[in-house]
Amino acid sequence: MKRLKDKIKEFAISRGAELVGFASMNRFEGAPEGHRPVDILPEAKTVVVCTNAIPKGVIMHGPATAYHNMMEILRYRLDFIAYEIANFIEKHGGTSVPITSDGPYFEWDPENLRGMGDLSHKHAAEAAGLGKLGKNSLLITHEFGNRAQLVSLVTDLDLESDPLLQDEPCPSDCMICIESCPVKAIDNEKRVNQSLCRPYMFQKLPKGTLIEGCRICRKVCPAGNQDSAFKNESFKINI
Repeated sequence: MKRLKDKIKEFAISRGAELVGFASMNRFEGAPEGHRPVDILPEAKTVVVCTNAIPKGVIMHGPATAYHNMMEILRYRLDFIAYEIANFIEKHGGTSVPITSDGPYFEWDPENLRGMGDLSHKHAAEAAGLGKLGKNSLLITHEFGNRAQLVSLVTDLDLESDPLLQDEPCPSDCMICIESCPVKAIDNEKRVNQSLCRPYMFQKLPKGTLIEGCRICRKVCPAGNQDSAFKNESFKINI
């Protein structure tokens, strides 16, 4: 008989998820208080993480409007996939809480322009063996590089964790994202200064619409990217 974990993974992929990983609670011991799976669901046993790729052409060549729209589509799509997985889990006797793919934040630091979601998807994905964080703090997967958008679900089903990624997709001597950031917001500790990043990333169109435009650190990352024409260059984000 097929394991429930395998059934959940197959269902998630059938609904549109491209990568699916599982992580048990012992992999979240270092998560900040208030943002652990058990803070969301006291009986939590497993976090299920789904990943979909951001189309490479949109990142590498598209205008900011196309990139912003694609990110919105991916977030809504992943939220809907998580909703369907939650229903699937409930039909199989479990309880599940989908965590929104992006915002809103209940915790917001206005001085540093930093928000904290209910659960960190990228850290959950790392715990589920889908990838590792790069220097620009984005998750890097072997399949998509850092062109990945994430969503997570917390469940009380006790499901086996997937193996952690053992190799390092972000080479220690690679500094391309740090050197390419136009506002020098990235340090070498997998942290981004949001007070520098956000004002540059979000751009206002002539009619007043605010869009997410900058993705230079995604463009220049060699991991999963064979388009060498974009490496070690200066970039201009077109609106």
